[in-house]
Amino acid sequence: MAALPRMECPRDDDFDLWLELLALKPSEQLLDALGDFLQEYLNASGLKAYVMGLSGGIDSSFLAALLYHRRIPYLGFCLPIATNTPDETARGLSVARAYGNPPQGASFEHLQDFTALYQKISSTFAGICPSSTPVAEGNLKARTRMLFLYHMAQIHGGCVLSTDQLDELLTGFWTLHGDVGDVSPIQLIPKSVEYDLARMLCTRLSDPAPLQAAIEAVPTDGLGISRSDLDQLGAESYAQVEDIFREYFQLRLRERDAALSEAEALRRAELEQTGPVRRFLLSGFKRGGAVLVDPRRAVS
Repeated sequence: MAALPRMECPRDDDFDLWLELLALKPSEQLLDALGDFLQEYLNASGLKAYVMGLSGGIDSSFLAALLYHRRIPYLGFCLPIATNTPDETARGLSVARAYGNPPQGASFEHLQDFTALYQKISSTFAGICPSSTPVAEGNLKARTRMLFLYHMAQIHGGCVLSTDQLDELLTGFWTLHGDVGDVSPIQLIPKSVEYDLARMLCTRLSDPAPLQAAIEAVPTDGLGISRSDLDQLGAESYAQVEDIFREYFQLRLRERDAALSEAEALRRAELEQTGPVRRFLLSGFKRGGAVLVDPRRAVS
């Protein structure tokens, strides 16, 4: 099977493409294709390994187990900072130990606690600007981790692996220059599909327990902003998040062809007040990447 091709992030108004992605189904073929992509990208790039943070959640645990199963070298670090619970740290460390596959010659400790470094940065910034918020502090934690991951990637000739998936992409649920990376293998895969792929992978592992624990865990970013990711998204499940987006994008498509009925227009307005769609409408700048200005327009 040929490795999956690369693609750019869809435009926010490319509703057909978003719906295609939301219609993806889990399969053994998709699981194999993801592994093929990760292997072939590393070979083609000349890099020695991937580098990633292991939070104990489903996203990083699934990718760690997939890399391990496919014997693809990577450096996995468990990086608790201030607000991570002992259970989260224990799950991340369990994944690191069970599914570790570092490149030849690499030696390191999986667990690195950067609480003191984050607190030093936070207190320094507070001396300049005393006001802060839980979200701003969460961003500092994410960016502190990313400093370390990119440092390790530079030293070991690797690149940083992103663990975000489609639900997070649509809702802008990540920190710019924080919990992102160079390669994003699952960012266009719905979270509900990822769960099924992870269950499939469990059947291939000699020790599925660490991945299974991540599957069963309450999803959280570990940044101390809320009890769970779904609390922040304003949804009861990822299936509900995806259903909301399917309905919203279908309405936006119909609106292109003809005016919406009164009931449809009302429903669109209702959906735009839900947590997932409201976040989508406010986070387009994240999906669009850096804003570039064309200097040629200044030439008359």
